[in-house]
Amino acid sequence: MKTSIISEFFFIIQNIKRSQTGKWFIYATLTGVAVGLGAIVFFVLLDLTSVFLLNHVSGFPFSHPINEKPLLELIHKPFNKVIFIIIATSGGFLSGLIMHLVAVETKGGGTGEVIKSYHNNIPIRARVPFVKTIVSVLSLGVGGAGGREGPAAHIGAGLGYRIGKLLHLSDKEKRIMMICGMAGGIGAIFRSPMGAAIYSTEVLYKDVDFEHEALLPAAISSIIAYSIFSAKFGWVHMFSTPLMKFQNPLELISYTVLALVCAVSGIFFINVFNSVSKMFGKINAPLYIKTALGGLIIGILGALMPDSVGMGYGIMQNAFLNKTTFTALLLIGVIRMFATSVTIGSGNSAGMFAPSLVIGAAIGGGFGGYLHSIAPYMVDNPASFALVGMAGFFAATAKTPLSVIILVAEITGNYELIVPSMWVVAISFLLSSRYSIEHYQVKDRAHSKIHKYEYIKDVLENIKVKDLMHKKFEYVDNSAKLSTIYNILSKTKQTDIPVLSKDKKISGIITLHVLKSILGESELSEFLVAEDIANRDVITATLDENLNNIMHKIGFKEINTIPIVDENGKIIGIITRKDIIKSYNDATKSLKHLRAAQ
Repeated sequence: MKTSIISEFFFIIQNIKRSQTGKWFIYATLTGVAVGLGAIVFFVLLDLTSVFLLNHVSGFPFSHPINEKPLLELIHKPFNKVIFIIIATSGGFLSGLIMHLVAVETKGGGTGEVIKSYHNNIPIRARVPFVKTIVSVLSLGVGGAGGREGPAAHIGAGLGYRIGKLLHLSDKEKRIMMICGMAGGIGAIFRSPMGAAIYSTEVLYKDVDFEHEALLPAAISSIIAYSIFSAKFGWVHMFSTPLMKFQNPLELISYTVLALVCAVSGIFFINVFNSVSKMFGKINAPLYIKTALGGLIIGILGALMPDSVGMGYGIMQNAFLNKTTFTALLLIGVIRMFATSVTIGSGNSAGMFAPSLVIGAAIGGGFGGYLHSIAPYMVDNPASFALVGMAGFFAATAKTPLSVIILVAEITGNYELIVPSMWVVAISFLLSSRYSIEHYQVKDRAHSKIHKYEYIKDVLENIKVKDLMHKKFEYVDNSAKLSTIYNILSKTKQTDIPVLSKDKKISGIITLHVLKSILGESELSEFLVAEDIANRDVITATLDENLNNIMHKIGFKEINTIPIVDENGKIIGIITRKDIIKSYNDATKSLKHLRAAQ
């Protein structure tokens, strides 16, 4: 019989609904659509605000990547430094005030808050995506030295979490929706769908570890969000780069030195950021005062050196085209470490993602230019060191060595330098492994609160019933009198007595609780026997089971003794609740010692 197209369609839909992969395809697509639209709104508001306030009002020397044109036409007018300082300070004050009054968790970078929410299973409030959009537009639109990717990640994660809540998903599924949203936000705003998907599952940990369950949903969400965003703003790489290839083996030597430079400068940046953040933390004042002070410092820095503030995408573009001297690039890289630390450390809402790439490109390009001037045969094109340095520095600070290689290739459209990028990323990541710019990252899945039981489960599954079983135990048959049972209990440490049939099979168990309830009824002891007072609903276990199985069997039931039976159902031993608790405590203690040692 022929199947109609309509019935076949409904059959496919039903299969998708029953499939885990199909279910996540739907959930991730919904998230990607919401985040893609949210990214468009955020981008438009930020671009209009920054161009109007910085360029049109203050005459700030604005620069964009070649492939990303501003929505408002730039005008050429003298740079009014006083107005710029007022704008930067006012923007800091206003964004801080909104955060202070509405949602304080929207301060800072954004990615860190997502990591914190994920590992601690903390809900993202419904207001967060909207507040984060507004305060990030204010913080970045007035010249903050940060990026839009961190806020986009936080906005996306918030939208993903809310969709998961509306769909009544479990806590674990809502956490995966967070990652989907984060991937969609970065994939759209940075035009890097693959790199964003890997980054969102990798950035949660300091070591090379992933949330592998979330990788496919994150990729789907990122693709959808990227496609919606690109449909509006164009299907081009964010940056334009000349043809750069790795075809000189001698460059591996200079790339090795670059890796060392990336690691050292990354560690230096992390320490500067932590120090500045602590200084602002010690200021006994409301958040809006701290953000206003941060804005004032940024205003003064920008007035003295415009390239030290703002989002800095133009700096990266110029480094790729060798339009900036290597001395200027090195200076920009170092000063932007401080400017970024002030912006985010004071509480202003700006991402750490892009600043790490900007600083890495500046330091890499500056180092490459310097090396090229003294040993041209060691560096074919200084711009290649800007691109590779960007990846190496980011790996050293954010601890995402795999995703950053893909991400850098996607945003530049240059895949010819993946080999030296892999080399530099691996070395810089290893040399800086003790440090990370993201405070809420944990070492690996074993150190995450939400995965704690998974690892305890692994330990419990290695503890077999035969390792805990008591082969010697007291028991009675069905016809044993109460006086006999009382006599046995007075001479043993057992609290429960198994009752066996003639063929040694378990027929019930007598508990101390039941015996206590009839202790005062002396007349009953004359005619009651074991089978009269035994609980016949007995949970048993076999030798091939483990401690994890046993714990699931007893749960919260008032069970103190579990008989162990062979394949024929005959009792061969017992396990007590005390044995189980002791083994569980020993297992968790061993796991804590292992984590501490690691």
